[in-house]
Amino acid sequence: MDDALILGDYDFNVPSDKKSKKSFDPKQLLLPIKKAEKRLMFLQYQTWQRLVGNKLIAAPVSFKSNERILEVATGAGFWMLDFVVTVPKSVTLHGIDRSSRHFPKQHPENVSFSTCAATALPFSWQDYFDFVHQRFLSLSLTLYEWKAAVAEIYRVLKPGAWVQIGEVYPAFPSGEYGSKQKALFYAMSQSRGLDLDIPLHLSEHLSSIGFVNVSVEENVGECGSEHGSHGKGNKGRMLAVTKSMKSEVIRAGGFGIVNSKKEYDEFLKGLEKEYDQGESRIRFFTCIAQKPLPVERQR
Repeated sequence: MDDALILGDYDFNVPSDKKSKKSFDPKQLLLPIKKAEKRLMFLQYQTWQRLVGNKLIAAPVSFKSNERILEVATGAGFWMLDFVVTVPKSVTLHGIDRSSRHFPKQHPENVSFSTCAATALPFSWQDYFDFVHQRFLSLSLTLYEWKAAVAEIYRVLKPGAWVQIGEVYPAFPSGEYGSKQKALFYAMSQSRGLDLDIPLHLSEHLSSIGFVNVSVEENVGECGSEHGSHGKGNKGRMLAVTKSMKSEVIRAGGFGIVNSKKEYDEFLKGLEKEYDQGESRIRFFTCIAQKPLPVERQR
C-alpha cells in the first residue's frame, strides 16, 4: 500500500540515508513558545517524564528500519520530538490532533503531523502502525469517546504491535476543602459526560477491547511546599486547574458545594493550606498492551 496515498501530504517514505537539511535540536522548540497554554503543556510533559524516570517507552519494543509510529493527541509533539532521536532515520513518526495550532514548525523530516479525530482514524490505516502512543485524553473525551479512541488504536495497530497510554488522576488533599475539591471535580466531570476514574481502570478497559499482555505502572507526584520545588509545582498546577473551573461551577449553580464567587475564593485559600499541611499525590498511570497475533485470537 502506498504510504503517500494514505496520508496525502504526509509521506512516510523517507529514505534511510536522507538527512535533515537543518540540524534539529528539540530545545529550540521552546524559543517560539509564547502562549501560556503551550508552556503549560510543556510543563505537564516535563512533570510526567520526570516521574517516570524520563522513560519514553515502557513497552518491550525496539524499532527497525521503515517501521511506523503514531501518536494520538500529540499536541505540540513533545514526546515525538524527544523520541525521534532514539530510532533509525527510516522510522517514521506521525502525530495527530484535533487542532493544528500547537504543531511545531520545525521538526525532522521523518516526523509529520495532521489533524484528525482520535475517535475516527483513517480507514486506510487498518493494521498499519508498529506502535501507538497516547496521553492525557480521559479529561477531553466522554467515556464512550475514550473507549472509541482506544478501539481505533487497536484497529490501526499491526497484529503483535504495542500501545502505550498515559493518564493522570488528580491529587485531593485530606480535609474539608480537599473533600469539596474532589466533589467539584466529579460533579464537573459528570456534567460534561466525562469519567474521572478512567485512569484507575486502564487495564480493564484495554482488556475489554481485546488487548493482551496488559500491564499498568503507577508513579506519583507529591503535592505541597514541604516537598520542594516539585511539590510546589504540583500543588500550583492542581490549584490552577481548580481555579480555572470557577466560572463554570458558578454558572452551574455551584453543584450544591459552593454558593458564590466569594465562597469559591475562600475555598481556594483553604485548599492551598491543606495541600501544604497534609499528604496528597498526583497519580500518573502508564498502561502498555499488545494487539494479539491471529493465532492468539483463536484461542
